[in-house]
Amino acid sequence: MDRDQLIDLTRRALKLARDKTTDLAPAEHNVDAREYTSLERHERERAMLMASPQLVGYVSELPEPSSYCTKTVMGRSILLTRTSSGMVKAFNNVCLHRQSQVASGCGTAKRFSCPYHAWTYDNTGRLVAVPGREGFPRVAVKSDVLTELPATEFAGFLWIALDPGATLDVAAHLGSLADELDSWGIGRWAPLGEKVLDSPINWKLAVDTFSENYHFATVHRETFATIARSNCTVFDAYGAHHRLIFPLNSILELENVPDDQWDPFQNMVVIYALFPNIVLSVTIANGELFRIYPGSEPGRSVTVHQNSTPLDLSDESVAAGARAVFDYAHATVRDEDYRLAAQLQANLESGAREQLLFGRNEPGLQHRHRSWADALAVQSAADTPASSQSR
Repeated sequence: MDRDQLIDLTRRALKLARDKTTDLAPAEHNVDAREYTSLERHERERAMLMASPQLVGYVSELPEPSSYCTKTVMGRSILLTRTSSGMVKAFNNVCLHRQSQVASGCGTAKRFSCPYHAWTYDNTGRLVAVPGREGFPRVAVKSDVLTELPATEFAGFLWIALDPGATLDVAAHLGSLADELDSWGIGRWAPLGEKVLDSPINWKLAVDTFSENYHFATVHRETFATIARSNCTVFDAYGAHHRLIFPLNSILELENVPDDQWDPFQNMVVIYALFPNIVLSVTIANGELFRIYPGSEPGRSVTVHQNSTPLDLSDESVAAGARAVFDYAHATVRDEDYRLAAQLQANLESGAREQLLFGRNEPGLQHRHRSWADALAVQSAADTPASSQSR
C-alpha cells in the first residue's frame, strides 16, 4: 500500500475517532440462528469452501528449492514442496499404498519416505522406490505419483485448490485487492509457526469475531482495548472480500500534526477478510493469518493461527520478543473471543431466539454474511437441474 493511500485511510480513521463514530451500514441486518446450527447449511458451506481457492500459508515457508511444509486443510493433510526449479507443488499427503502420511512438519528434503512401509517419493510427487517391489506388479515406480493438487504462490502467499481437477485462478479470486495484499510483503516475512484452536463454535462465529471492534471495550477491556479504539472502524468492500482499519488509541495525537509528518502504520491495524474463510491482520511488526475451517459438525471449527514478522529472528532476544507477541495475541483470541463465542454457540443451539442482529456499526459482519449467502445461492442454482429451474 503506497503512502498516499495510507494517509487517506489515516484521515478517515482520525475523523471517525475525533467524531467518536464509525463507518455505518445503510441499515441493521438480521441473520437466522440456524445458519450456525443447521447440518444442511453446514454441509453446503463445506462444499463452498472445498470449491474455493485456499490460502494455506506464507511463501516464506518454502524459502528455497527442496523446502517443504505440511498443512491440514478441511481435515486433509497436504504436502507442499518447492522443486529444484523453484516451482511450488501441492499433493494430498497420502501414500499410494496404505494411505499413511508421507511427510510431517516442515523442512528441507528431496525425498519423502512413508513411515509405514518406506515407499519413497521425490519432491515432484513421483514414486521412486518400493521395498518388496515383487509384491506390487501393477505399481509403476517412476511413473506413479501422489495425487497432485493445483498450487501457486501469489501476492506473497501459498494457495491450493482441494479438487485435483480444478482451475486455480487466484488473480481472479482476489481481483483489485491482489496488488494491495502483495504490497505489504507479510507473506515474505519470517514465519513464526502455527497454533491450532479446535473449538466448540461454528466456523462463522470464529470469523465474526474478527469482523468488528464494537466488542473491544467489553471483551478485550484489559487487552486489545488498551491499545485500539472500540466501535471505530474504516470499512471498504472489494467484491466478496473486505478491509477494516482499526485505529489505535494513539491516532488522536495526529490531530495537530501535519500529515506529511504522519507515520500512518504506527496508528492502525489493518484487517482483511478474504472470502470465504481467511482473516489477515497487518501491523507494523506482525502479519497474522487465521485459516478458519468448519469442523465435523455445525458446532465445531478449527482455526489455524499463523504469524510472520519483518524482524531479524537470528537475534535470539528479538525472536523471543516476536514469539511473545504471537503467544499474547493467540491467548487473547482463545481465552476472550473464542471462550465467549462458545457461550453464543450454546445459546444458538438451544433455540431460545431465532435470529441474531447485526448493527449498522458492524458493516464487516453484514458484508461477510451477505457474501456467504450470495455464494451459496449461486452454488444452489448450479446444483439445480435446468428443468427444475424452469418450472
